Amino acid sequence: MPEIINLKKYKNKYRTDSIRLTGYDYSSEGVYFITILTKYRVHYFGSVSDGKMNLSNAGQIVAQEWLKTFIKRERAVIGDWVVMPNHFHALIGLKPNPVKDASHASLTSTNRLKKDSDRYNLSIQDKVSALNYKNSFGPQSDNLSSIVRGFKGACTRQIRNTAVPEFKWHTGFYDHIVRNQASMTRIEEYIMENPLKWNKDRFYN
Repeated sequence: MPEIINLKKYKNKYRTDSIRLTGYDYSSEGVYFITILTKYRVHYFGSVSDGKMNLSNAGQIVAQEWLKTFIKRERAVIGDWVVMPNHFHALIGLKPNPVKDASHASLTSTNRLKKDSDRYNLSIQDKVSALNYKNSFGPQSDNLSSIVRGFKGACTRQIRNTAVPEFKWHTGFYDHIVRNQASMTRIEEYIMENPLKWNKDRFYN
């Protein structure tokens, strides 16, 4: 079975050099913070007690399927994540796509990389950002959306078949591009402390 690579473990190989701007391709190298909600924020995944998340059968399926994602997807790099009663948070990295990253980088991107190389030439552990590309790509099959879509679909099938027949995710998902180490640290802390601060969470209901 392929090894699951962690963001921290991969820090010496996984490098980025420039902050990504507005026009970009979600299949290119980057690190993202994603949040996926259940439909109507129903508590399908368990409950929080004494600052700890107790997973239901549905919640266990979500956890298992997320780990499987990084076995199925060679470019995906796992970061911190947590299953909460009605939502899921995770940091996910995408390793460089040699073909696309080499053939689609614009002249603007290349010039910016040269200009900012001293400022952003750090490992993912020290400074996480994403390559700046013009959004001129065709259909994307190996991007963040396809990964999340596959994960949600696998969870839905298993949860409906074995745990909760009426289970539904909220349409789509929320994403945030991680641009630097300060942001990375804040997000990691937020994820790890989510169960401890559940009664103050914006998704608490």
